[in-house]
Amino acid sequence: MPKSFGAKLCKFWGVLVFVVLMDAAVVFPQVSEPGTRPATARTVSQIPQLYAVDPVALTPVECGQCHTAAYHSLRDNGGRHRFECQQCHQKFHDYLPLQKNWDQLMPKCADCHAVPSHNSEEFNDCAACHLDPHEIARPVRVTEKVSSSCIICHAPVVEQLQMHPSAHSKMACLNCHSQEPHGFSPSCGNCHKPHFQGQQFASCARECHPVHAPQQVSYQRDVAARTCGSCHDKVYATWQRTPSRHAQVNCAVCHSSHGFIPDCRSCHAQPHSAKLLQKFPNCLLCHQDAHDPPVKRRSS
Repeated sequence: MPKSFGAKLCKFWGVLVFVVLMDAAVVFPQVSEPGTRPATARTVSQIPQLYAVDPVALTPVECGQCHTAAYHSLRDNGGRHRFECQQCHQKFHDYLPLQKNWDQLMPKCADCHAVPSHNSEEFNDCAACHLDPHEIARPVRVTEKVSSSCIICHAPVVEQLQMHPSAHSKMACLNCHSQEPHGFSPSCGNCHKPHFQGQQFASCARECHPVHAPQQVSYQRDVAARTCGSCHDKVYATWQRTPSRHAQVNCAVCHSSHGFIPDCRSCHAQPHSAKLLQKFPNCLLCHQDAHDPPVKRRSS
């Protein structure tokens, strides 16, 4: 074997042994003496200025980059809850599944809101109605708890049903208000037939029958005469064919409340002499029907 080859071989094995020993030093670091810091293979350089400034609070848009559903709910139906997230949420990403600390992390309605008038021992869970605080502008949803507690919020309506007994008084609220969302008002036509062909049921409560006191007939001044005629058919037929100017006057103009009979002088000035009125004090002695009073007719 040539001498030069032997030297090269020895050099190769020397380098190999050195590399193996260096790898072993990394894999099996030297055991330190008690009380001394163990040796490490690599030292991380410290940059003090990385944490020198407190972070600026995230904007709602930045929060929404991860919490997109909550962001869209607030944007579309947040109502008065559309403000910075940190006004409600003081702690972030601190949920610990093993400790089940969700309730401790979530803000409470009472932190901002005073106790409402309908809050009571029986009904003190805001989330039973307002299921999502990010959609507070949405109408309250009809949950089982809501459907059995109508009187807590709607006491005047319940009192009205009790004070004016009718078939409606014997019904449960959900018989009519059965659909989502809370506040749904059905059409009268769901249960009742119209009084006359073409009657618009959307106007029932406004024109005649208050829904929760249907027998207490009331109406607006501009209620259609045809609506009155659905019950007062004979009077309506007389009023329709009269040639007098009364045919141009809507029923509710004279009968301002149901069953009220006005005095003729409330509209008409004194048309006759005092002597004649003294002899005939009642207008209807001559003008026998207020719905079809006599008029001067031209001779043919």
